[in-house]
Amino acid sequence: MKVLVVSGFLGAGKTTFIQELVRRTGKDVVIYENEYGEADVDARRLRADSDLKVWESVENCICCSGKQDFATSVLTISNTLDPEYLIVEPTGVARLGRVMDNLAQVSWVRIELLAPVAVVDAGAWEAQRRNAPEVFDDQVENAASIVVSKLGALGAEQAVEQLAAKLNPKAELVMGAWSDLPDEWWSSLLERRVDGSFDGAADAEGGFEPDELETMMLDYAALPTPSHLLWLLDAMSAGVFGRLDRAKGALPCGNQWIRFDLVERTWAVTGADEIEEDRCIFIGHDLYRNGLREAFVPALRRDGAEARHGHRHGRNCEHRTYEQGEHEQRT
Repeated sequence: MKVLVVSGFLGAGKTTFIQELVRRTGKDVVIYENEYGEADVDARRLRADSDLKVWESVENCICCSGKQDFATSVLTISNTLDPEYLIVEPTGVARLGRVMDNLAQVSWVRIELLAPVAVVDAGAWEAQRRNAPEVFDDQVENAASIVVSKLGALGAEQAVEQLAAKLNPKAELVMGAWSDLPDEWWSSLLERRVDGSFDGAADAEGGFEPDELETMMLDYAALPTPSHLLWLLDAMSAGVFGRLDRAKGALPCGNQWIRFDLVERTWAVTGADEIEEDRCIFIGHDLYRNGLREAFVPALRRDGAEARHGHRHGRNCEHRTYEQGEHEQRT
């Protein structure tokens, strides 16, 4: 089983990249999806898009507190499902160096590590790097291929080139529309072996963890019209509900379903098929939880909307669970 890690910060486009990779190569693949804080939005996207086998991990971050479970899961996947390829999508705040170091512990004759990929959002990377410089730099520095998403802003291409030249000049830098990349390039990602022993990877016992990066999940979200959603997206971009790094989900807006995706101050909406469970996720700092709940959830359904989903991911990833479903750093 060959293992490819596709890293990238929150909202960079990892799931979309994996979907394109699977479509272009047509290989026998299992996806290991490490969602952030009990949210399975991306996993459901992968399942809905194809017949992919998705293995979810929602309890811990696989680069730190969940590294033992991660290693066990990789061995289990190899021994039971035995796919040709395992594609690992870590949570957006995972350090790629640690993930690769953890995988190296289970690499043996039947498990081979491939050169990892980091997806970088051309429009949001500067803000992301300011908020979590050690995590962002670790992802870029430990990647063999740096794949740029969401190009379009004036000067964005040159800025990303300078970033890559500074942090990881030996890495392959891939810019341009993914649809224009040849099939041979996509196939090469599944054949290129990892280079090096990971001796320079981040110290697994130290380093930076995002300080009180909060995650809030809401079930039962619904809005009267699509216009209400557009207004709320503008409000979130302006900081009305706290400093949001990422928000995404699908919900009914009047008589139609809409999927939304917000990264920093940029957002997009698309039509969506009706799904069994409407869920929205909000990730950032100093979230105005009551405001988000009141804005997105009808009054009659608010009591249970957030009962199971609050999550904080602090230094060392040590958590405790409260009756209301909050997970918080131990002090």
